[in-house]
Amino acid sequence: MSKKKMTLVVLGTFLILSGLSGLISGLGTLGFVTAILAVSAGVMILVYTPGISYRIGWMVAAIYLIAVGLIRILSIDFASRGILMALLAGVAGILLIIRMPKIKGNIGYLLFFIWLIMLGLMGLVSLGWLGAALNIITLAAGILLILEM
Repeated sequence: MSKKKMTLVVLGTFLILSGLSGLISGLGTLGFVTAILAVSAGVMILVYTPGISYRIGWMVAAIYLIAVGLIRILSIDFASRGILMALLAGVAGILLIIRMPKIKGNIGYLLFFIWLIMLGLMGLVSLGWLGAALNIITLAAGILLILEM
C-alpha cells in the first residue's frame, strides 16, 4: 500500500470512528483511539503525502488534526481552545475548497472539507441540530475517502 493510500486509510478511519461516536451513544469511549488516529493522520499528511505539505490548506488541516489528538491525549485546556480549534478547522476547510480545482471528482475529499468548515462554524456559533448532520458527513467522508483510493 502506498504512503498516500495509507494516509487516506488513517484519515478515513478517524472520520468514520468520529462520526460513529457522535451518532451512537456509548461509543464516546473511542476518544483515545480517535485522538491517536488524528495525530497519526496529521503527521502522515505532512510527512508521507508528496507535494501536499506545501499547500497551506493541507498544512492547516494537518495542524488541526495533530492539535485535536494532542489536546485529547494530554487533556490540554486553555481559555480560547474552542475558538482556536474552530478557526483552524474552518480556515483549513475553506482554503482546501478554494485551492483544489479538481475536487469535483472526489466526493470524499469534498465532504472532509465541508466537515472542517462545519466544525469551524459550530465552534464559533450555535448551530443546534446540525450536530447530527455533521456526524453523518463525518461518517460519509471517511467511508468515501477509503473507498475512493
